Amino acid sequence: MDVINNMRWRGRRIGRLAVAALVLAISYGCAGTGTMTARPVDREARLRERAAAYWEARVAGDLITAYQLHEPNFRKKVTLTAFAQGRGVSTVFDYEITAVRIEGDKGFVTTKVNYTITHPMLAKPVEPRWRDIEEQWRWVNGEWYRRFRFPMGDPYPEQTWWDPSSPGVTAAPPATTEPDKGHATPPTP
Repeated sequence: MDVINNMRWRGRRIGRLAVAALVLAISYGCAGTGTMTARPVDREARLRERAAAYWEARVAGDLITAYQLHEPNFRKKVTLTAFAQGRGVSTVFDYEITAVRIEGDKGFVTTKVNYTITHPMLAKPVEPRWRDIEEQWRWVNGEWYRRFRFPMGDPYPEQTWWDPSSPGVTAAPPATTEPDKGHATPPTP
């Protein structure tokens, strides 16, 4: 009986040593050189990548992805359903990002877009055409988000963007309003 118990004890001990050796090997392999440095984000490349993702979603008709690429503040105010209802007028066929510029936490992407307008009130769809569009993007919590652009006017005028997690911030800045500029802009594809 002592021999059997002794063998069980040795078996458990070998098993525990094997587990400990495995954990040590994994830990050593994950540790690398011991220096962990965060890579700086190339904000311009990231902005170009996010803009391309937006236009790829538009070409594919993927409204969920297009919606998720809009700034969080917009998504709090506009549901996916409401967003989708407003996106049925234009069909995007192709795009080309021609310029990207960054000014602080604002990004501007110029994109050449090939699209057509289809609407039930039109006798026939408008012939596809290319148009240059300048989009606005915002750097929010370490990521770029598209600022929604309304075809006519802007019910969400330019405002100071704030981060509630910033030190010393206790409340949102007061909202600003601008009178309607009195002119309509063509629909955004």
